[in-house]
Amino acid sequence: MKFKLLSVFILMCANLQPSAFAQKTVAVHGVYNYEVSTNDNVTFKEAKLKCIELAKAEAIKGEFGELITSDVIDTNVETNGEATSTFFWENTVAMAKGVWLGETKPTEFNVEYTDNKLIFKAEVWGTAREIIQAKADLKWKIMKEVDGKMQESNRFINGERVFLNFRSPADGYLAIYLITGDDETACLLPYKKDPTGRFRIKRGTVYTFFNREIDPETVQYRLKTNHPMEDNQFVIIFSPHPFTKCNDITGDARHPNSLSTHDFQKWLLSCQRADSDMVVDKRWLKIRKTGADQ
Repeated sequence: MKFKLLSVFILMCANLQPSAFAQKTVAVHGVYNYEVSTNDNVTFKEAKLKCIELAKAEAIKGEFGELITSDVIDTNVETNGEATSTFFWENTVAMAKGVWLGETKPTEFNVEYTDNKLIFKAEVWGTAREIIQAKADLKWKIMKEVDGKMQESNRFINGERVFLNFRSPADGYLAIYLITGDDETACLLPYKKDPTGRFRIKRGTVYTFFNREIDPETVQYRLKTNHPMEDNQFVIIFSPHPFTKCNDITGDARHPNSLSTHDFQKWLLSCQRADSDMVVDKRWLKIRKTGADQ
């Protein structure tokens, strides 16, 4: 009888997924200085957000270490013949062997001007969870149409349509949000007709969202701004498990459901705390009022 019970216990343990074991959650603290020269094409808001995110990454790496230890890989996205580097800090943040769960104390932020450089300094306090298993390796691109062809880009002119190419190695659920420069969050996917708050994904399938030529039932979106230039952010949320819809507000027929950035971040944090397998990936894009550089 003891042998049988022990055998059953071993089998149960063998079938447990790594996510079934508690992941380490601790208090973390980090500081980061981010320098911007007069020649850098970056807005004040963009630099501030970069600095804060890098401070969070430093806090996580200081506690848990890094997933990889190598030089940051710099990739280029070409738009109308102009090569623009993707934000290096996205790679840096991805190296951190943990997930930021929220702050325990307000972020302290300062800016100094020295030797023709703006030096941004962020100090953060919060909680983070250690990453102890590999999450789904998502492949996705922000796209636009250039001369009749789809092209990856993070630079848009006011009124241009945006598309998103996505592929996952695992079955699961996807949501896509856009955080605007006015700190409002729009839910682009799932489409308004779907009340679940998540889009079902089949592994290995290539999806091109917001393209009516591929899916006649899709919703098409144009990126717009009332400012000379505006920074927006795409947020991809994927999990192999169903997740609860955020409490957003239904817009009119021409606009997606939306909510404040504060409420969105609060909802997303609760989802991440409940689901250690959830992948949250963010990318920035710029929208200009006209095609000319500002």
